[in-house]
Amino acid sequence: MKTGISTGCFFPQTPCESLEKAGQLGVKYVEIFFNTHTELSEEYLKQIKHILDKYNMTAVSIHPYTSAIETFMFFSVYDYKLKDSVALYETYFKACNYLGCKYVVIHGCFNRNRYMDMRRYCNNLNMLSRKAREYGVYISQENVYKYKCGYIDNIKEFVKYADKDIRFTFDIKQAVKSRQSIYKILELTKDRLSHVHISDYKGNKHSLIPFTGGFNYDRFFEYLKTQTTAQAAFMEVYSQSIESDSQIIQAIEKLQKYAEDT
Repeated sequence: MKTGISTGCFFPQTPCESLEKAGQLGVKYVEIFFNTHTELSEEYLKQIKHILDKYNMTAVSIHPYTSAIETFMFFSVYDYKLKDSVALYETYFKACNYLGCKYVVIHGCFNRNRYMDMRRYCNNLNMLSRKAREYGVYISQENVYKYKCGYIDNIKEFVKYADKDIRFTFDIKQAVKSRQSIYKILELTKDRLSHVHISDYKGNKHSLIPFTGGFNYDRFFEYLKTQTTAQAAFMEVYSQSIESDSQIIQAIEKLQKYAEDT
């Protein structure tokens, strides 16, 4: 299993600054957070590609800067916006092609949106996914707190109605924040799992550096490797949780050992 880091750990540094940092720390696999539209320009993508090549890093997935407004793009009462929004996301799919990424991670729709039941949600998601597949890219739905697929009842419907080639990104801290069973989510999505976001937690602190809380990584990685289709595990914590580079290095080294040994 591949292990690495999400550039979100280095926020508010730019993707290029974050990738340079990751490369210097010896990271080989990354998920790239985009923060604004200019970072998707041909010129900026060339800079990203140069850094990836320089450090022999592989970008596995990307995270759109528009995640926070996907509710209003793909899942609103204004149906005509859906087609326009799918076309807008082609910019991400093209970026994936250029960088060699396989997955575009999405948050989806706010859970409080009662207009959008899960059957309709998945119909719209399927439209986005089919466009992504034209570029050889996969949509990967994340279990985000306060969004529909952050909750087990909705994930059951997602598994039922979403196209089979829509993948799933599992995030430990999001499951903890949503107070959802980690292993129930993994069980439901095991045949769709693309990669996971790794963090730790203790009490009400849900974005700790891996191996600094109380999470059972032995059980977790054993389950991932024997029961799911997950191909990668990325450390992803909020930047304020990180005090030093050495903490990142130690966490990545331990993740690599778990990925190899379990």
